[in-house]
Amino acid sequence: MSDSFLAKFLNSLIFIILIFQIFLIFFNSKISLKNIEHKNISVENFSSIALSKYGITSFGSEMLIKKDESNIYLQGISYLENDSFKIYGEDIKINIHSEISSSDKQVEMINSMGKMISEGFNNIAIESKIYFLGNSIFKFND
Repeated sequence: MSDSFLAKFLNSLIFIILIFQIFLIFFNSKISLKNIEHKNISVENFSSIALSKYGITSFGSEMLIKKDESNIYLQGISYLENDSFKIYGEDIKINIHSEISSSDKQVEMINSMGKMISEGFNNIAIESKIYFLGNSIFKFND
């Protein structure tokens, strides 16, 4: 009778250990149901130089935020500079692939002829043109 009791005890113990192991496997391998979001990359007090088909441009801002592979956002007080002009403003958006930069906030553009103050701008590097938005005032150099 002791052999039968010992066999039943060992079988029960093995069964309990297997159930416990299945329980651990099930709860340790839960599949996450949350979507993994790609976070924006940001850098504070940033300045850099970029070489493109249309020349060398330096830019900087209080905070640079990389939205995706082709769009960056210069948040806060920002600037763009190249051989032709200097643009100082806030919250400048840049599309790296199309080489278009823009801002809907007040900007100041300085070139060899004078200074332009405007409510915003679109800089299309492919066309070598800057379009100013809203009320704009140009002051010639004296």
